Amino acid sequence: MTTPDVSLSAEEVKRLSRKAIWRVMPLVGFLGLVAYLDRISIAFAGPLGMNKELGLTATAFGFAVSILTIGYVIFEVPTAGLLAKFGTRLWVIRIMLTWGVIQVLIGFAPNKELLYLGRFLLGVAEAGINPALYFFISVWFIRSYRPLAYTLYGVAIGLSGVFGPLIANGLVSLGTGLNFDGGHGWRFLLVMLGVLALLAVIPTALWLRDHPREAKWWTDTERRKYQAMLDADAVSANVPSSTIWQVLKQWRPWVMGFGYFAFFYAYYTISVWAPTIVLGFKQQFGTSFTSLQSAFITGIPTLIALVGALILGIIAGKRGRSGWLLVGTSIAGALGCLTTTVARGPWVLIIALGAVALAGSAIGLYLPIANRVFAGTGLVAALALINSMGASAGFFSPLVTGYLSDVTGNQNAGFYVMTVLLLVAAVISILAERHANRIERDSGVGLISTGRGTTTAGKDGPVPAP
Repeated sequence: MTTPDVSLSAEEVKRLSRKAIWRVMPLVGFLGLVAYLDRISIAFAGPLGMNKELGLTATAFGFAVSILTIGYVIFEVPTAGLLAKFGTRLWVIRIMLTWGVIQVLIGFAPNKELLYLGRFLLGVAEAGINPALYFFISVWFIRSYRPLAYTLYGVAIGLSGVFGPLIANGLVSLGTGLNFDGGHGWRFLLVMLGVLALLAVIPTALWLRDHPREAKWWTDTERRKYQAMLDADAVSANVPSSTIWQVLKQWRPWVMGFGYFAFFYAYYTISVWAPTIVLGFKQQFGTSFTSLQSAFITGIPTLIALVGALILGIIAGKRGRSGWLLVGTSIAGALGCLTTTVARGPWVLIIALGAVALAGSAIGLYLPIANRVFAGTGLVAALALINSMGASAGFFSPLVTGYLSDVTGNQNAGFYVMTVLLLVAAVISILAERHANRIERDSGVGLISTGRGTTTAGKDGPVPAP
């Protein structure tokens, strides 16, 4: 295989990659944030009036959260082919238009049965959004910068846990003050989040571009150099493209999908149940927080996780490797789960939840490993499969946690389940990293360097100058 001609210093690689990150990732992160806010919107609406009005028990509430995932998972992999056909930009616009309309309608659900139906359809509408944006990142960045890009995307999504409670409380209060639908503030919250998704179509249509060569903010020289850099990295990877069916027949993406499931299970559990846990501090510890204080406190675990994930993403971006970082975060998360079951004060519990949230936020470090194992259409299929298995945690996590809470009267059993899952994820992370390393070693490949010196590529050594 011929290596493309490109002569770039490490500083030039860094400059061009950082320019792409600053230009691309804010919009991509914003789209992920909007999608996740809609996905977990009833986690905020539930304790703020929805559960009481619709008569939802903890199990019923967990099912309302979970049923979205059924539609999401069923349609995730089949849409991978449509993503490859239509491109990221058009596919994301289609997704946002449909999910925005459905989210608005959910805000007017008169009973739990129609709430369930709306949440299922919302999952169908959102199917494919994450694989589309994950694949978009793989197209835009060389392998050594993908861990950082994926982490930034995960951090943007995680902001829903920091600002979500504040936004939710503000919108509920505003809706109640406006006497929306008879003073039901939680309905106003759901409707406005749907409107936000519809408005997000505008910047997507204006600024999202399927490929770096289509971006207008490059100079001609920058565009040529960046494209050459991407080509060199693709040749260096030396990973053959495969079809969707070829990927589905392999066992490795399924195992990687289960690891992603474990990380996402922790992430989703904290996102959904943190508001309820914090509101339970009064009964558990005898504290007395105002609604606004509770909203701030609810966001602390996610804030801890986001800061930690960003630091880990920067480290992974420098090293181009993320497997052992995943092992560390999953073990920290497992210890956090166990600590929550013995915490004797609210702040110890908050810090423990932060450790669990950090493990969940590490999902941004997991997907770059798939980028080192799959390529082309096969990468789209692998990302869709891994993400759909991870997304299925969105069904099992709230349902299992809610059921165990109803049966035992506390959250401890749910955290024991997460402990086991995170330890399994640590083992899978080790195996996945070793497999990716073996592929690169057998092919004699390397990563585009982000340190000092010249750019490196495949088995032929340094990429030659033109």
